Amino acid sequence: MKVRDKKDTSANATKKVRLIDNFSIQSGYNFLADSLQLQPFAILMSTTLFEKINITGSTSIDPYQADSIGRRINRFAWQGGDKFSLGRITNGSLSVGASFQSKKKEDEKKDDKKKNENNTQFLTPEEEMRQLEYVRNNPAEFADFNVPWSLNVSYSLSFSQQRKADFSGFQTRFFSSLNLQGDFNLSPKWKAGGTVFYDFNTNKIGNLTMFLSRELHCWQMSINIVPVGLFRSFNISISPKSGILRDLKVNRTRFFYN
Repeated sequence: MKVRDKKDTSANATKKVRLIDNFSIQSGYNFLADSLQLQPFAILMSTTLFEKINITGSTSIDPYQADSIGRRINRFAWQGGDKFSLGRITNGSLSVGASFQSKKKEDEKKDDKKKNENNTQFLTPEEEMRQLEYVRNNPAEFADFNVPWSLNVSYSLSFSQQRKADFSGFQTRFFSSLNLQGDFNLSPKWKAGGTVFYDFNTNKIGNLTMFLSRELHCWQMSINIVPVGLFRSFNISISPKSGILRDLKVNRTRFFYN
């Protein structure tokens, strides 16, 4: 959508604003099946608000009716009823996330651009996924000291319809959680941060991870601590910053079980 650009003083200044990033409806039809040939409709939509808040929602709609004990029957939801219906919503989810961080200086941006150009290498999709997973599990080894602070917030809500124990119909169960991830510089060479996952269904902290990083010029020391949960651990490692020499590191890990 085009809206007026308040930053531009010209008469007809406009700018484009995204309303929907992605919207899709997916289903299928099985010609070989003798009944229930139409598959459920999967609907997905995502958008971004104020270029900061990411919202993604999805749901699944069953186009067939169900009998008194919850079994699907070979009759569409819009057949034989007083009210028109596209189907029965069986599950869905909604996730909201936002990222905030302090600004970098111009000289630091140039240095980061040079480092990225020097470390550029071809990665297959599988290698890139493994690398991203490693970064998420070891945030202390990839601390960016040029960013004084950062904060990532995400909330997720999901629901699903399940049969009741006495087969008298369906019941809807909800699940919701909050995830916080952030870090800040204690000094130009020290950074602390952590990740916390809170489950609203159990009203307990599902996961808590804390880390401490120290910049050692060409090397970096990282400490990761998991103080709560069934599997608690303590890890300290010293590794070179170069991606090529990252495997050459000194590592010490201890696990504690309840």
